[in-house]
Amino acid sequence: MTKLDPEICREIKNARKAAKISQSELSKEVGCLQSALSMFEQGDGTKLNDEVVKRLAAKFGIDLTKKAAISAPNVPKVDIAALKFASQAPVNIPVRGFCPNSACPSNNAYQVDGRTFLKPDRSSADPVGGRFCAVCGEVLEKRCPNCGASVHDGAVCSLCGEPYIHI
Repeated sequence: MTKLDPEICREIKNARKAAKISQSELSKEVGCLQSALSMFEQGDGTKLNDEVVKRLAAKFGIDLTKKAAISAPNVPKVDIAALKFASQAPVNIPVRGFCPNSACPSNNAYQVDGRTFLKPDRSSADPVGGRFCAVCGEVLEKRCPNCGASVHDGAVCSLCGEPYIHI
């Protein structure tokens, strides 16, 4: 049992209250922290290990074998062949852009083998996932200007090898 149904957690809570036992007393008796027992009773079935849950169930006469235990969240299967290359960002995570303006202070210059690159600081240029640079007001880039791949925290696209910002 990795994660129990929240209904079992509430059933154990109700049994404890009916027996007029405090969380502190019960936690000492079954061998867990009072704070973990509190979170467990609020429905988080992951807060106590299996042995402690079995001791709680035995103390209050609750049959866990008849109760539904959730072993893993209901995660849909992913068809790996259907996934596109890493150039697309997950839909629910806002993509921070970078400022394409080479003179913008959000872009930090550094040199490699005598060649100067600008590394975009996306957290200062786009702290909230907006459309315009928070430092200079330029329209932000959300993808590599050369190949369209999702940007990362470096200065050069890992897909095409071109710098994000040309000097």
